[in-house]
This record gives sequence, C-alpha cells and structure tokens, in this order.
Amino acid sequence: MARSKVAIIGGGPAGSVAGLTLRKLGHEVTIYERLSLPRYRIGESLLPGTMSILNRLGLQEKIDAQNYVKKPSATFLWGQDQAPWTFSFAAPKVTPWVFDHAVQVKREDFDRLLLDEARSRGVTVHEDTPVTDVDLSDPDRVVLTVRQGGENVSVESDFVIDAGGSGSLLARKLGVRQYDEFYRNFAIWSYFRLKDPFEGDLKGTTYSITFEDGWVWMIPLKGDLYSVGLVVDRSKSAEVRARGADEFYTSTLAKCARAMGILNGAEQVDEVRIVQDWSYDTSLYSADRFFLCGDAACFTDPLFSQGVHLASQSAVSAAAAIDRITSHGDERDAVHAWYNRTYREAYEQYHQFLASFYTFASFTEPDSEFWRKRRITESDDDRLVRRQWFESLAANGPEASGGTVATFRDRASTMISIGRHQRPDLSDDFSEAELNAARVRWISDLTARLNNISRFRWSGGKAVLKPYYGVEPTGFRLEHREVLANEDGLDLTRYAMDDETRQIFQDLAEEEFGYRTLVKRLGAAGRQEQSTQLVIRLMEAGLLDGYDDNGDKVFIQGRLHFGGVGVEYEV
Repeated sequence: MARSKVAIIGGGPAGSVAGLTLRKLGHEVTIYERLSLPRYRIGESLLPGTMSILNRLGLQEKIDAQNYVKKPSATFLWGQDQAPWTFSFAAPKVTPWVFDHAVQVKREDFDRLLLDEARSRGVTVHEDTPVTDVDLSDPDRVVLTVRQGGENVSVESDFVIDAGGSGSLLARKLGVRQYDEFYRNFAIWSYFRLKDPFEGDLKGTTYSITFEDGWVWMIPLKGDLYSVGLVVDRSKSAEVRARGADEFYTSTLAKCARAMGILNGAEQVDEVRIVQDWSYDTSLYSADRFFLCGDAACFTDPLFSQGVHLASQSAVSAAAAIDRITSHGDERDAVHAWYNRTYREAYEQYHQFLASFYTFASFTEPDSEFWRKRRITESDDDRLVRRQWFESLAANGPEASGGTVATFRDRASTMISIGRHQRPDLSDDFSEAELNAARVRWISDLTARLNNISRFRWSGGKAVLKPYYGVEPTGFRLEHREVLANEDGLDLTRYAMDDETRQIFQDLAEEEFGYRTLVKRLGAAGRQEQSTQLVIRLMEAGLLDGYDDNGDKVFIQGRLHFGGVGVEYEV
C-alpha cells in the first residue's frame, strides 16, 4: 500500500483528528504544535456529528471517561418578546455512529486528550515547536522550517495540513484569506460559577440570547462553570478601549435581562477575554501538496457551535484526500476539486443558516447598529458577494421554488416554530416531547404539499450520472461514487446513485409524472426510506419543479440544513 509522509501544523482538534485519520489509513504523520498543551482555547460546545467522528475513530471510551456535560440541544431566546425555542438533537439511531447528543468540553482537557491519543497511535508530536515557514515550490515535496531548541530546522514531507487556527501560516503566505463583511463582530467573554439551573430536558443545553447590542452565549461546563460571552458589532471596539474590557463586559452583559436572569447573581471567576479576528474564509482550501483545515481555512460565527465540527470534518476529509492522491496520483486535481467544493459548501451552509437567523432577530429587536447591519433586505447586498447561496436566492423570481430574499427570514421562522416552547419563559417543566405536535404539523403540511404535485418537471432534458467522491464512514477512505445530475451541470452530491435510479428520473424528464408515482418507483428501486428526502433535496438543488393539477407551481419551503446533526453526516 502506498504510504505518504504528512506534516501537520497545529495540535488542536483539526490537527489531532487529521493525524488520527491518517494513521488509521496507514500514513506517517508528524504534528508540530507551537505551544505546550494544555493551553486555553475557546470553543467548548460540540455537535453530534463531532461525536460521531470521534466514535468511529475509537475514542468513545476516553470521551465518556471525562464526564463532560451532556448537551441534548441548543436553546434560543431569539428575538425580543419571543418564547424560547429549542433545537433538539433527538435522532433515530439508524447506524451505530448516529448521536442524539453532543458534549460541552473544557478545551484544555479535550485538546490534550485528542493529541495524547494521536501520539499513542504512532503520530510523532512536537510541542513548543512553531512552524515558521512552508516552502511549496518543489512539486514533489513540502519543506517546513520549524523552530526547535532555539534553532531553525528544515523538515521534508509529502503533504502538509495547516490546522494552525486563525493565525494560519499558509493562509497568510498564500494570500487566500478573505474577511466577511456581513459578520463584522467580535466576542468578549468570561466564566461564572453556576450550577445548572435546570434538571429536566434543558439540563446541559446551551443558550443563545439576543439583546439590543447583539447576543449572548451561555454554555454549562463540568465543575459548575458557565462560559458566558457577548457577540457585538466591531464598532464597539473603541468603547472597549475607552472603558476597559472588564467594565465593557460587565455593563453590556447587564443589558441582557434574560441572561442575567439565568445567572441569578452568580460569581464571575475568570478574566475577561476578547477575540476580534472574525468571520473569514479562503479563496482556496487545498491545492497541490497542501490542505487548510478548521479555523486555518474559515470561521463564521459561534451561534450554532460549528467550529470544532468543521475542524473535525475538514480534518477527516483532508486525510482521506491525501490517502486517495497517494494511491491514485492521476486523480489529484479531481480530489482537490472535491475537497474545495465540499468544504466551501459546508461553510456556505452555515453562513446561510446564520444569515437567516440574524435577519429574523433583526425584525424583533429594538433598532440598533448591530441588528440593522445584520438584516438582509435587498437582492444586491454587496456584503454577500461570493456567496453562492445568496446569488441563487437573489436570482430567483417570485415563482421560484426556493423563494426570494423577501421570504428568506421565513426559513428561520419555520424552524423556530417547530421548536417553540409552550411557555413564554424558560422552565423546568419543558419537555422535549412537547415539540412533537409542531413537528407532526410541519410534516403533515409538507406531505400534503408533496402529494399535491401531479407533475414534476426535470431541469434539462437528461438525467445523467456524474463521477464524484465520498468518504467511507468507517474506514475513512475516499471512494468513487456517482451522483445524479443534468447535462447543464446541476447535481445533487448528497446521495450515491445507480443507473436504475437515474433511469427513473430520465423517464420523469420524458413523461413528467407526479409525486406519488415517483415515490412508488423509488421504493421499487430500493430507495423507499430516502425517497421523500431525495425528492426534496432535488427540488432544493433546482433539478426538480413540481406542479399541481391547475398547473401552478407547488412551493416547498426552502430548508435550512444544519451540518453535524440528524442522521446524515458529511463524513
């Protein structure tokens, strides 16, 4: 089996998960971490998808032994005078690696655990060893300059993964970072001594709470600690300098009455910290012999706790990509194209999700600079240039199945309505089961709309199979798959397809039959369980349009997909 030598910059979650995956795939790995662990990091709240990756890498027993706070959901007090709503992680365990919860971690302990595990599995780990330069000029190798024992040392590898966080050496050197004009925020936070005030289904949940100047996160950690942070507009930086971080933090937090109610006089037990290097992505995630992972590649916003998950997901994908290129060098360009596309789509998915929720809240909070800047109202919003999801949204006319800018906030509104509590305030009487009625109503409405489709129109004249890649879920190898597409380049990469299924959609392109017939035929082809989801995804992708008996287009509310939860994980 072909074997590569891979250098990884950074020993955080992205670096450790990449190292663990590469070792599982049989490669030689060295991690260079500029500090000595444990060291402080923000980003304590995880997603079920992260748990899934760690489980499949064989870390479940070690994670369980840490007795981290179990996170069953994320709860939002989102918008003035809005009832709380909860995004539950409940999901059927259709495979052993599907999780209905995540955990809240102390990153000092968590990152140390991952790095120690990588070391124990044969990854060479150098701490207190900053990488000061990366030379990519040789097409056959990568040369790193590392600082060891007070001296600069050159080391060679076949590939390099930059998992060095927001200070990414490669992103700076290559000039590929681009900052986001929509999320011009910064965060300021500290920690409080507070026993979780809830014992029922809210125990362990995170809170995101809007107020006039932005929003507050509240994350329960083991040892009766709460991480409490403010996300405010970048323009507040001058006020921080003038008043001092402590005074700004205390006085601004006091403006959020609902957060103060949860804290209930709790004692602040740590210093105030600030991060301002905020919301960015890169024009190129990988090429030739380098890959960017985690915060080295992109960061959006902490609202949905996606930081560690994107880091872990990209790490597995980069490792699988290197493994594929090592054994199939002729596929290098195609593999890089896959990595760049899947990573960008994951980032864009979160960006779209966040923009919808910010827009929703902006219509409920008092008029303020923060919320005025975070409302999408125009189809030519120049803050959203380069955003494929926004370009598609803005281009759609009123008859488009995806909706328009005017209906954009309804996507968040739909999700909020499904998770809305029956009481106006947080209460231990809340039960996750009380959300079932709203879920049933939403599914019933969706089913009725789909059943009203008597004729589908396929976009383009042909349904074709297109070559693509997918990460095998247990072995983590990158494998060939075929996905459904049309001759104009539109495709759906979520599901691997075969020719029997392709023929169904080719027949539909020629005969234009309805939803009931389509689902029946998909069931006969062995796709009964995913048939409805497949139809919806095809409509979202622009490959299918549905019409009722009167010839009117049937509108299916564009869904906000949230990576890292549910039963479908990206890797």
